[in-house]
Amino acid sequence: MSNSSIANERYVLFTTFKRDGSAVGTAVWIAPYETGRACFTTGGDSAKVKRLRNDARVTLQKCDYKGRVVPGAPVIEATARVVTGADCEPVNVAMRKKYAIQFRLLEWTTAITSRIKRQSVADAAVIVDFS
Repeated sequence: MSNSSIANERYVLFTTFKRDGSAVGTAVWIAPYETGRACFTTGGDSAKVKRLRNDARVTLQKCDYKGRVVPGAPVIEATARVVTGADCEPVNVAMRKKYAIQFRLLEWTTAITSRIKRQSVADAAVIVDFS
């Protein structure tokens, strides 16, 4: 599996690192984004965003929707950065293209949740660089 081909998987275990070096994995939807990159959306106040601001190193592995790694799935090392505001729109486009109606439903439920809780939910995006 090439590094960027992991972006074609349905679910990926996205692992970030705490300040003490311990790893924390989260199952995410991911989409191809530009050559040699991948992306996904997330909440700007999520723990993975906070960890990425301290350490850009990440690993990715094919997993199921619960984050259970597929046996034999290679660990792919990369770096990642967080974007917000208008920089999220190309990521939203990539996610809509790959996940179609499922992503639109997620956007819709996120918009409702944001209004009810009076906070923004998926207001950030992560861009993964494999080079």
